[in-house]
Amino acid sequence: MTKKETLDFLSSGTMTAKVSTASLTGKPHVAPVWFVIDVDYNKPVNDLVIIFTTFNKSLKAKHLLLNPQICLCIDDQKPPYSFVIINGIVEIDSSPTKVDLLSYTTRIAERYMGKENAELYGKRNAVSGELIIKIRPIKIIAQKNVSD
Repeated sequence: MTKKETLDFLSSGTMTAKVSTASLTGKPHVAPVWFVIDVDYNKPVNDLVIIFTTFNKSLKAKHLLLNPQICLCIDDQKPPYSFVIINGIVEIDSSPTKVDLLSYTTRIAERYMGKENAELYGKRNAVSGELIIKIRPIKIIAQKNVSD
C-alpha cells in the first residue's frame, strides 16, 4: 500500500485491531481493541500514532506496563483482503485528565458506535483506572488486495 492507502485503511470503517502483547517471560496475549489514529498526511507514515484505551487491570495493560513492545494487526474480512501490521512501542498515560480521557473515549466510541452514541459510550469508558495507550510505530507492513 502507499502511505495514503495505509492511512486511509487504518482510519476507515470499524475494523478492530488485534493487539499482541507479551509478559516479561514471553507469554503472549492477543486481544481485539477499538482504536483511532492521529496522523498528519504531510509527515512520514511512521509518524502516525495509534490510540486505544484499556483498564489498568487488563492483561494487556499489565503486559504493557512491564514490556512496552506491541504488535497489532488490522485486517479487512472481505475480498480482496488487505491488512496492516504495526510493530511499535507504547506510551502509557496512567493518570490521564478526565478531559483527555473523555476526549479519546468519545472519539473511539464515535468511530465504532456512531455519532449518536459517541457521548454515551465515551462517558461509560472514561472511568477511573482507564489508561490511554499511544503506539509509536517502528515498522509497518501494509498489503492490499492479497487475493488478487
